[in-house]
Amino acid sequence: MRVLVTGATGFVASHLIPWLARAGHDVIAAGYVEERIPSGAAALVLDLAAPRWPTLPNVEAVVHLAQANEPFPDGANALFAVNVSATQRLLEHARLTGAGQFVLMSSGSVYGTSNALLTESSPLLARDFYSATKVAGERLTQAYNQHLGITILRLFVPYGPGQVRRMLPRLAERIQSGESIQLNDGGRPRMNPIYVDDVSEVILHALARDTGAGLLNVAGDEVTDIRSVSEMIGKIVGIDPVFEQSEGTSSDIVADNSAMHALLPGTTLVSLQDGLERMVQRGRG
Repeated sequence: MRVLVTGATGFVASHLIPWLARAGHDVIAAGYVEERIPSGAAALVLDLAAPRWPTLPNVEAVVHLAQANEPFPDGANALFAVNVSATQRLLEHARLTGAGQFVLMSSGSVYGTSNALLTESSPLLARDFYSATKVAGERLTQAYNQHLGITILRLFVPYGPGQVRRMLPRLAERIQSGESIQLNDGGRPRMNPIYVDDVSEVILHALARDTGAGLLNVAGDEVTDIRSVSEMIGKIVGIDPVFEQSEGTSSDIVADNSAMHALLPGTTLVSLQDGLERMVQRGRG
């Protein structure tokens, strides 16, 4: 299958593109910094926020991983351009050129935070601008359901080697540098992180379905919290984390992943212990 992957310089794409290539797919990797586009794919320099794009190739599937996560309100234009406008432009390109499938990477942030287990039918309660653009991208994608095989993946705390400036690598950095970790409500939020290779596995299985996989939460099997995962990282690096109790409060972000597992029959997810070990090992160079 010929697949266009956007956000090729991002974390998930850096793992997904080699997986697609090993599975025999012909990958066109679209990113705005050519030297950062992973090897093993045809590079397409593309700034999704730009009003004019180069001619896009005809493909059989589009995997739209690119996203803007700029601070609001200064980054509002970039957020809308990449997360909303570019999504519609890519959907229309897929439709006009006869692509069969469209995979949109969304975010568990669309739910907001909740102490309830989040299912795909849970209300979307987030009110921040970033989450609003992700909801809009989902709605636009769902509107093409009669024209394309649609998959929308709501991602929950992805992690793994090569990730920077996100929750779990930041915790590892703080522990190794001896900096304290702030705890809200004893360590909340509770969450179920997912290892990046398992995200790639979900996308590969979704592409194998002519009709797409629909709407799925993409989350791990193990529920943890800031204290517990910090202690796991501490044991891996041989350093006891330093905690400080905060007066802040936080709600959970735990997803029901049963629909995802139905797409992956017989697949065992990477354990949190193994995933953290791989992340830390790569972080050490």
